[in-house]
Amino acid sequence: MIGNVAAVFLFEWKRALTLPRMAWWAVLALFPVFIVGVIRFTMPDEARRAMNPIPAEQIWNFWAAMFYALIPMLVSMLGTLLWATPAISAELERRSWVYLTVRPNGGTAVLLGKYLAAVTWVIPPALIGLTIGVPLADTGDGWRMWWAMVRLVCLSCPAYGAIYLMLGTLLPRRALVLAVAYTLIFELVIRFIPAVINKLTVQFRLQALLVEWCNLSLAGPGGRPSGVQALIGDEPAWQHVSILLLLPPVLLLIAVAILRWSEFSASAESDV
Repeated sequence: MIGNVAAVFLFEWKRALTLPRMAWWAVLALFPVFIVGVIRFTMPDEARRAMNPIPAEQIWNFWAAMFYALIPMLVSMLGTLLWATPAISAELERRSWVYLTVRPNGGTAVLLGKYLAAVTWVIPPALIGLTIGVPLADTGDGWRMWWAMVRLVCLSCPAYGAIYLMLGTLLPRRALVLAVAYTLIFELVIRFIPAVINKLTVQFRLQALLVEWCNLSLAGPGGRPSGVQALIGDEPAWQHVSILLLLPPVLLLIAVAILRWSEFSASAESDV
């Protein structure tokens, strides 16, 4: 079983080493750098800063929010969505699924191998963009910013990869539509709803860890605003990390169970 997963993983990586996919890989890595560079070099110059000084605390909060939006959110979500979601539908489209599943645990090996390939394909461009972008920005404490974002990337990519893989297994013929709908509704809208439901999103956990690890000063004179408290909760950081680490294996088990219970017929292959 492990050998089959490794074989699928290596095959997916070899297939990814093509010019179009490497170009897309470079876009993921360089897009955050481009945005950071544009912001950095269009900020007020030193003379204007001397006349209207910007508090260092505000600069730190701004760059923390910017790097979070560009890398743990944009790069992680977009990369894993495009890689993990069509794991099953791509094989159905090529009409190779029936040949893969006749092998012992073939479907499970394909699922897990493609998941590992997706996660390991997305993390490097995220870290490259982060490593180039942090020194380019005027954060004040580049090492701390870099280390916080690295941890968020390494937690977000496996979690999003497992979510999108499960959605792609649940409805392979409409996998991308379902994944985009989930992203827009849950990760980009519901996470701003100050209720229990926002705790079901990955963004809720990542936001809380961002505030904790970057020590963002969101409190006013009377303490932290209630709205901010509702968005990030009051759970300790270890609890958020534990949930994000447990989420991928649980979702992968669900995806494997769905795969074993589902039957992708020839008619479904032609419809994909």
